[in-house]
Amino acid sequence: MELQYFGANSLRFSTKKSVIAVDPVSDITKLKADLKKVNSVLATQPRLIPEDTGEAFVINGPGEYEFEDYSVKGIAAQAHTAASGDKSATMYWISNGDVRILVTGHIDPKLTEEQLESIGVVDVVIVPVGGTGYTLDAHEAANVVRAIEPKLVIPVHASDDGFSYEVPQQEIELFTKELGAPVAEEKPEKYKFKTLPEQLTVQIIQKQ
Repeated sequence: MELQYFGANSLRFSTKKSVIAVDPVSDITKLKADLKKVNSVLATQPRLIPEDTGEAFVINGPGEYEFEDYSVKGIAAQAHTAASGDKSATMYWISNGDVRILVTGHIDPKLTEEQLESIGVVDVVIVPVGGTGYTLDAHEAANVVRAIEPKLVIPVHASDDGFSYEVPQQEIELFTKELGAPVAEEKPEKYKFKTLPEQLTVQIIQKQ
């Protein structure tokens, strides 16, 4: 499986048989939602679904899905800054081969025991870190990562994207300092999930 990052929460997972797009649009910056080769779209919140999804299969909520070469599980979550009891956000557990990935999206940082049990053991967590009231900040994102205990964390949705966000975002460096884990030296444009690190490591991926 190969991962590309397009800014904000926009991700693309590619396998030999499928292409999955996660949050291909944003409500606080402009993203190009090119879904021509995309088989499935995962939206962590309803507002992040493109107007035109073409022939792609759209997942927008809790549930379990099996495809030719990957599995997806949507886990209900409270949206960031939402009132207690809100379940309008969805985290996605994605599995391909031996790699298990969790995409959190904009969630409340306090994960419940039920959510942690549903997440189970994951190798990689992809988490927004930009803060400033819009999404998880460095401290909140670090707490989420510590609760899940992955081997690799990929921070997204930060000012380092080079985008003009309507809600200014913080730098990734604030998150890496807060987490205190080593940062991989290489910052690829395409990340291939091969050998994962033995200890928790931060992997930064360059925006496409």
